[in-house]
Amino acid sequence: MSVPPPAPGGQQPVGQPDPYGPPPGGQSQQQYGQPGQYGQPQGQPGQYGPPPGQFPPGGQPGFPPAPPAPPKRSKAKGLIMGGLGAIVVVVLVIVGIVSFMKSPATSQAGDCLTITEFTQGGDDPAKADCNDPKANVKIAKKLDKASEDCPGGTGAGYDTYSVSGRSSYKLCLMINAKQGDCLANFTSQTKGYLKVPCTDPTKDGELVKVVTGQADKSVCEDTDATRVAVYPEPATTMCVKTNE
Repeated sequence: MSVPPPAPGGQQPVGQPDPYGPPPGGQSQQQYGQPGQYGQPQGQPGQYGPPPGQFPPGGQPGFPPAPPAPPKRSKAKGLIMGGLGAIVVVVLVIVGIVSFMKSPATSQAGDCLTITEFTQGGDDPAKADCNDPKANVKIAKKLDKASEDCPGGTGAGYDTYSVSGRSSYKLCLMINAKQGDCLANFTSQTKGYLKVPCTDPTKDGELVKVVTGQADKSVCEDTDATRVAVYPEPATTMCVKTNE
C-alpha cells in the first residue's frame, strides 16, 4: 500500500487519517469542522465568548449584561402636595372673607347681631338674620367714631358696642324683640339678652308693650311695666315687666 506524500507545510489532507499515527500522549490532531481545543462549532458557547455575530443576552460581546434602567421618578406626589397647599390657601381666603362679612364692621343700621357678652373681653358680635332667635340686638344707628354719643345721650335706652383704633366706630343697639317676648339676662349688666319661653324660670323680663313711632316712656303708664327702654332713633318705646 502506497502512502500519499504529505501536504505542503506538514498538514494532512482534509478528511484523511494520519498515516504516522496519533501524536505522543494518544491525542489525535483535530480535523476541520470538529470540536477542538481552540474552536467551537457555530451556535455553541465557548470558552472565549460566543461565536461571531452572537451577543450574550442584554449586553455587548464579551461584557456582562447591562444593569436595568433606574425607575423614572414621578412628580405626581409633588403636584398633589402643591395642589393641597393651594386648596388650603383658598380655604383660608374664603374663611377670612366669610368672617369679615359677618363682622359688625360691615354692618349698617337695621342689621341684627348676636352678642353673648357686653364686655371688652367678650365674644365679638356677629351679624345674624333678624328672625334668628339668637339675634338679640338690632343696630339703631352706626356712628363713625367710638367717642360719639348715641341719639338721646345717656338718658336713652341703647346698649352700645364700640371699636377704637384705625377702624373706629360705635353701634347704638336696641333689643331685637317684639311685644309678648320674654327674656333672660335682661337685668344683667354684661350678659347678652336671651330669648326664652315665658314659663322659663330664668326669665327676668317680659315685653308687655312695644310702640314704634314714639320715643316716650309715658306710653307705658297703662301697663304693669317696671322698666322702660326709650330709643329716639328709630323712635321706639319698649315697656318691660321684670321680676323685681
